[in-house]
Amino acid sequence: MTMIEKINEGIKEAMRSRDQIRLATLRMLKSKILAVDARANLPDAEVIKLFKTYFGNLQEALDQAQSANRSDMAEQLKSELAIIQEFLPKTPSLEETKKLVIQAIADAGAKSKKELGLVMKALMKLNNTVDGKLAKEMASELLAD
Repeated sequence: MTMIEKINEGIKEAMRSRDQIRLATLRMLKSKILAVDARANLPDAEVIKLFKTYFGNLQEALDQAQSANRSDMAEQLKSELAIIQEFLPKTPSLEETKKLVIQAIADAGAKSKKELGLVMKALMKLNNTVDGKLAKEMASELLAD
C-alpha cells in the first residue's frame, strides 16, 4: 500500500470515527501531495520528503506557540505532529545517531569543522532519516576547530 493509499484510508477512518483533528491533518497531508502532483502519482520517497518539510514547519510553529504561552494551539500542534509522525520513517536513537555521525566523519575523512558539509553529505547517504539538527551538533562537537 502506497503512502497516498494509506492517507486515503486514514481519511475514511477519521470520518467514520469523527476525529476532526486527525481528519484535518490527513486532508492537509493529502493537499500537500496534490499541490505537487495533481494526480497524486508521487513516489513514496517524494511524499516522505514533503511530510518531513511539513513536520519541520509544524515543529517551528509549536515552538512559537509555546514561547507565546498559547497552550491551546500547542496541544493541537502536538496532536498533528503525532499524526504526521505515523507516516514518517522511524528516526534513529541518540546512540545510533552518534554511531552514524562517527561513521560519516570517517567516510568523509573530515578533520575540522570546516568540512562539516562533507560529513553531513556522507551522513545523509548512510541514513537519511537522521535528525539533521542533532547530527550537525554532534558532528560539530566531534570535529576539532
